[in-house]
Amino acid sequence: MFGAIEEFVSSQPGDSPDFVEKVRALAIGVAQDFEPARLYIIRIDNWFGPKWMHFAGKVTAGKRPRGFPTAAMGVHKTRLHVPPFVPSRVVAQQVFVGPDYEQAVAAAPLHIECPSMQALSRRIADVDQDAAFLWFSGESEAQKRGSVMLYLPVAFDETAPRRGKLGRSGAFYVGFSHREMAWEPAMLRGISRGEVAYLEKSSRPQTVTQ
Repeated sequence: MFGAIEEFVSSQPGDSPDFVEKVRALAIGVAQDFEPARLYIIRIDNWFGPKWMHFAGKVTAGKRPRGFPTAAMGVHKTRLHVPPFVPSRVVAQQVFVGPDYEQAVAAAPLHIECPSMQALSRRIADVDQDAAFLWFSGESEAQKRGSVMLYLPVAFDETAPRRGKLGRSGAFYVGFSHREMAWEPAMLRGISRGEVAYLEKSSRPQTVTQ
């Protein structure tokens, strides 16, 4: 179980194997704890910050005299939208089907070239409301930091008795930093250190005592 996820979330040139192990544990922990119908995993070329969480795109602000650039403002929305990563930043995407997540299915690229106004209307639930979406960063070895971001489907029952359930936003961001000899959460949005540890623990095989 989860072998396909483990194979996809593997170290590539420039990656820290220890950070990739953190990503793999979170991905499997989410699958174990939230049981989405599908799990999208997207590898982004390098680090991305917490401002990407809930980021939907940009709008131009007012008019500028001819010859001057138009100002653009970032738009963050409470309802989850597809984060507007340009396609060139996407290294790989794969979609795994529950309940065992061993089968990968073909899916259209999540990140596409599109005008800003279209990006602002691309709600994640319109892509797949029964899925969870996880993004993680590459080049963690050189940068000594890594990112993991998760969006959860609106179809989840918020009353479900799962310790790892999230708040109303249905999203979290974890920015890891390499400190001394270990990778530790340095920036947290929508999740606590205890919940990160719980999801990592959920990914480990359970020991049955007689």
